[in-house]
Amino acid sequence: MIGQYSIGEFSKKTKTTIRTLHYYDEIDVLKPAFITSAGRRYYSDDEIIRLQKIVSLKYLGYSLEDIREFIHLSDWDLKESILFQKQEMNRKKEHIERVIRTLDHALQIIEDKEKVDSSIFISLIHSIQMENEQKEWLKELVSEDIVEDLFNIPEDKQLSMSKKTATLFSNLKQTYKQEPSSPHVQSLIDELWGIINELYPDSTTLFKKLLEKQDELENYLESEPAIFPSPFTSEEEKWLGKAMEIYFKGKGLIPDEEQANGNEGAPS
Repeated sequence: MIGQYSIGEFSKKTKTTIRTLHYYDEIDVLKPAFITSAGRRYYSDDEIIRLQKIVSLKYLGYSLEDIREFIHLSDWDLKESILFQKQEMNRKKEHIERVIRTLDHALQIIEDKEKVDSSIFISLIHSIQMENEQKEWLKELVSEDIVEDLFNIPEDKQLSMSKKTATLFSNLKQTYKQEPSSPHVQSLIDELWGIINELYPDSTTLFKKLLEKQDELENYLESEPAIFPSPFTSEEEKWLGKAMEIYFKGKGLIPDEEQANGNEGAPS
């Protein structure tokens, strides 16, 4: 179910001031989901996703006027614009190296593509922005050595992984509403697991450690959606979650309750 938040609740959840939200409404960058007859503004999870887009585009140096044009589009022809931004950042030398690195990833994602799904582009770029926050949070769940291994990946490999991930996410979106158990969907999940293993060879151990803290993980992701941004809608996430559940049950990484219940009733 899509959340419903008053402007105060939305402000706290997204760490955005009420004054800024009023301004974004005024300039038609971020509108509330609805306004009551009494003038109360209410926002939904869709506005959280849109705000992530705004923050990410501001991070890349776009003006609010530019963002207002981009924000209503589902697909963007970004390559030329991103190249221009990178040149601007290098000339000014005022922006930190991470911005340049982020632009490199953006260019890798959209290489040879005239258009790119905006939600996929934003989620991958936003993940780079939130890298430090992700590392600090993961250290609360697994050892610091594991976290350092996860993020200590050569830049050329990270760029390659960004491109692979963007393509895979696009393919998953295209197969949405197919049966999660279908061979094609399961082959895409296997490809995703392959990317994870390429980034971190001991992924099975990490998966099991995170599975032990599943409730804590889910609660955190719900309360801090900006830390690990998703390119999928809530309905797509449910579908993807089911597909992944089927895949990981097949690999024996999570228990198959139906099979377990059947074994309990079987004669010995």
